[in-house]
Amino acid sequence: MWIENIKIENCRVINNCDIQFSKKANIIVGDNGSGKSSLIEALTLLSRGRSFRTSRIKEVITYQKDSILVSSRLRSSSKLDSNECVDTSSSSLSTQIGIEKKPGKTHIRINQRDIYSQSELSRYLPITVIHPDSINLIVGSPNERRAFIDWISFYSFPSFYPLWRRYKHILKQRNLCLKLASHRYALDQWTRELISLQPKIHHFRQEALNLIKPELALICEKLMESLDVKLVLKSGFPTNTNFNEDDLLEVYKQKEETDLKFGRTTYGVHRSDIDILINNVSAMHCASRGQLKLLSVSLLLAQSKAIKLDHDDLGVIMIDDLAAELDEDNKNNLLFFLTQLDQQLILTSTQTNKLDLKDAKVFHVKHGKIENYEKLSTND
Repeated sequence: MWIENIKIENCRVINNCDIQFSKKANIIVGDNGSGKSSLIEALTLLSRGRSFRTSRIKEVITYQKDSILVSSRLRSSSKLDSNECVDTSSSSLSTQIGIEKKPGKTHIRINQRDIYSQSELSRYLPITVIHPDSINLIVGSPNERRAFIDWISFYSFPSFYPLWRRYKHILKQRNLCLKLASHRYALDQWTRELISLQPKIHHFRQEALNLIKPELALICEKLMESLDVKLVLKSGFPTNTNFNEDDLLEVYKQKEETDLKFGRTTYGVHRSDIDILINNVSAMHCASRGQLKLLSVSLLLAQSKAIKLDHDDLGVIMIDDLAAELDEDNKNNLLFFLTQLDQQLILTSTQTNKLDLKDAKVFHVKHGKIENYEKLSTND
């Protein structure tokens, strides 16, 4: 799958645009505040239902507008399902997707058919997004790392997502029992239901980690001078806790007083994390800013590769401000590595000559408008 075109209405400074992408490399060039990141933001909204910069859709919608609309035509050489359309003018398959969002309301369509699940839309467009704040994957909260591994689980194991949604529902009910004495009678029931799902979710995450490890090793060999990077999944329970019903029940009994005090469930896979180590030392404590940038890029590229293992088609990698915090050698090394990937690239930069990619399609953005595009050659 790759993005053939994108239409955007009312995304921050972008009032209206319709652009055609190259199947290979695309560079979005413009000054800071011109709309480069807004374009990346719109594509992320189409893929994940939310911006990579904020969870508040009102901030993404253009000032004094009511809604944002993003639509795209995707091309694929392998059929996803019966909803796709065959383009008789070529050997590829075409899928039209779109999302309209306003505060409190979302409208999704796939091939002119109304869809009521963001997860169904997301399966069509597994975009990997890399931006300056991606280092939070390493130095940020465990939520960042859980989302990272769950994104792989979502695409690799179809039964993971409904299981995780069920888990969140049960967790909400158990927390309600902990907060309200009137619901305390159901605490044991919800505790046992929560326990029943813990081993399954932990297993899916461990399998997702197993998918990414070999990909990460290969990428780090190219980008991080073969530093020994390791990922270790932490379960969300005390060390050495076995994932059987009796042991988990014992943990919850021991922690019941604490859970009642705080009104929330303090142990479980919703509290799991990933230790990211460089030479057996926590990366957040030993890595330089430049190393953190390269490591976060490596992790996200490995995520993209792991997802692509399950799809016989292109993937999409978007990098907002690729040159930020990278010296010239590391930037050029990363660019060369990206060109070796069989994936569509969409990169942003403040200057064309900062990203020297042969035969890339270049878009010039100014005040939210696409001015023109040209072919960029390494001979220019």
